[in-house]
Amino acid sequence: MIDKHTAIQGLVDKRELAQTLLIIFFVVLIVVFFGSKKLTNSLSRLVKEIANVSKTNFHQSISVQGTYETRKISIAFNSMLEELQDYVEKLISIQKQKRNAELAALQQQINPHFLYNTLTSIKFMVQQGSKEEAEETTTALISLLQNTVGQVNETITVKQEVENLKNYVFINQKRYGTRIHVNYFIASDCQDCLIPKLILQPYIENAFFHGFNRKQNGYIHVLIWRDHATLICEVVDNGDGMSLSKGESDLPNTNRRQERFTGIGIRNVHERIQLIYGEEYGVSIESELDEGTKIKISLPFENDSN
Repeated sequence: MIDKHTAIQGLVDKRELAQTLLIIFFVVLIVVFFGSKKLTNSLSRLVKEIANVSKTNFHQSISVQGTYETRKISIAFNSMLEELQDYVEKLISIQKQKRNAELAALQQQINPHFLYNTLTSIKFMVQQGSKEEAEETTTALISLLQNTVGQVNETITVKQEVENLKNYVFINQKRYGTRIHVNYFIASDCQDCLIPKLILQPYIENAFFHGFNRKQNGYIHVLIWRDHATLICEVVDNGDGMSLSKGESDLPNTNRRQERFTGIGIRNVHERIQLIYGEEYGVSIESELDEGTKIKISLPFENDSN
């Protein structure tokens, strides 16, 4: 008989076994550390790229690399970005079509009655022997139609818009007289600034035909100047004015009873501006009964030469 302890004490080296186990433990720890670090780094990179996507307007896909899981997530995210880009492009196209439709509707507002009345006035001038006056009115009408109905561009320069206003006012003063004087105050550095077409004409028209029902004479001032990065356009008259309820200083989206602000041009100018440039721009109104009305239009300053 041999004692068990005596028999195996020479077979197992406890010191060596402990060292081996310790080495295995550290090897496993190192493998786990670097493996988790690789996964963590891949996830951190993925999160950072996803966070930066909004800064590039969804036009830049994220890189497909890293671990199996992160590659799968990257592929799925890029597929989502492609679908989102298609949706955004379709939405922009729809908004552009809407703006063009609004502009076309606004241009059509000039055509029927205005043309009929103007041509009737020209015919009357010819019959009365005022051929020079008829020629001037015809020239103004041709220029107005060329710059409004004839052009499909959404924006024109301030200089062109003011020229259109002058032709429009000239024609109406030939028809109705000069009891309403229109004055233009345009800053020299704003002449080449780009603005949406026909944003001032509707307000001139309303002031001209609806702002002086009680008053027989008065003025309309058109003022355009630059305030830092903002272009300010104002149409100010000293006509009849009106009482505004609280909260009606923002012209659009208000269903007021006054007939003065019911035309399509009046209603959609603010919406067109916000659709093109954002909600920080648009139209506001100030008015007092028997004192007059001020329309203020704010736009970003965009120079045609740039």
